Amino acid sequence: MSNAKSQGASLNRLTLITSPPPHVHAAVTVDKMVYLTILSLMPAVIWLVYLFGWQGLRVFLVCSVAAAGTEAVIGRLRGKALTLKDGTAVLTGLILALLLPPTIPSWMAALGAVVSISLGKQAFGGLGFNPFNPALIGKVFLTAAFSSHLTDWTSPGNFGTPVSSPLEIWRGGGTLPAYQELILGQTGGFLGEYALWALLLGGLFLTVRGYVDWKVPLAFLGFTGILMLCFGQDPLWHILAGGLVLGAFYLAGDPVTTPVTSSGRVVFALGAAFCLVVIRLWGGYPEGMAYALLLMNGLTPLLNRYLRPRKRRVSFHA
Repeated sequence: MSNAKSQGASLNRLTLITSPPPHVHAAVTVDKMVYLTILSLMPAVIWLVYLFGWQGLRVFLVCSVAAAGTEAVIGRLRGKALTLKDGTAVLTGLILALLLPPTIPSWMAALGAVVSISLGKQAFGGLGFNPFNPALIGKVFLTAAFSSHLTDWTSPGNFGTPVSSPLEIWRGGGTLPAYQELILGQTGGFLGEYALWALLLGGLFLTVRGYVDWKVPLAFLGFTGILMLCFGQDPLWHILAGGLVLGAFYLAGDPVTTPVTSSGRVVFALGAAFCLVVIRLWGGYPEGMAYALLLMNGLTPLLNRYLRPRKRRVSFHA
C-alpha cells in the first residue's frame, strides 16, 4: 500500500510536457510523413507541367522557393536552427500553387507564399502552433488583395485566353462541363482543378498508408454531395468541380490544424462541407472551399475541448 502511495505521489510531482501537433502514433517521423505527402503530389505536378509547360512549373517553383526562403529568413532572425529539412515549407508552397491560377504573376505567387509562411505559420510560433492552414491563409490573402488576378482562368489548350471556371458557368446558368472534362482538367480554374484525377490518386495513396483518416474525405465529399442533392443539384458534379478533392485529402486532413480525435475530425469535415455548400449556393464567391476550411480551423480548439479522447486507466504494480 505504501509503495502504491509513493508511486502515486511521484506521479503527481511529474511535469508532463507535450509537443505540438502533428502527433503521429506510428513507426514514422513527421519528416517522412511530409515527404510522402510531397511525393503524393508529384503526379499532379507532372500532369500540370504537361498541360501548361513552363507556366505550370513556374508557379510551383516560385511558391516553393519563396516559402522555403521565408522560412529560412525568419528562422535566422529568430535565432533558431533551420527547419527546412522537415519539408513543411516546400509542402505549403506546393499546396498554395495548386490553389492559384496558372496565369498568376510570379511576384504575386511569391507574395502569397511569404504571407503563408510568415503570417500563417511563423507568426504563431512555427510548425505545430499555427491554428490555420498556412496555404489557405496565403490563398485568401491573395484573393482579397488581387481578386481579378485570382479569377483569371485560362484553358490548357489555349493559354492566355480567358475562360470561366466550372462553378462560374454553373452560377451563370450555362452548359456545365461533363464529368470527364472535370476529371481531366479540360476546363478553367486554379491549378488544382486541372489535376483532379492526380490529386485523387495521391489522396488515396495517403489514405491507404494511414496518413489521412479515411473518414475525413468520405465525410467531406459525401456530405457535400448529400446537401447538394437536397437542394436539387447534381451531387457528383459538385464533388468533382472546384477544389473539393484537394481540400478533402490535403487540407481537411492536415494533422496540425484539425482536431486530434477521429470523431472531432469527422465533425470538422461535416462542418466544412456544410459551410462550403452554403457559400456555393448563396455566397458571393462560387468556390467556398478555402473559407469553409479556415472557418473550421478556427473551431478546432472547441472541437478538441468537447470531443476529447477517452481516458485510459493507469495501474501501478508493486
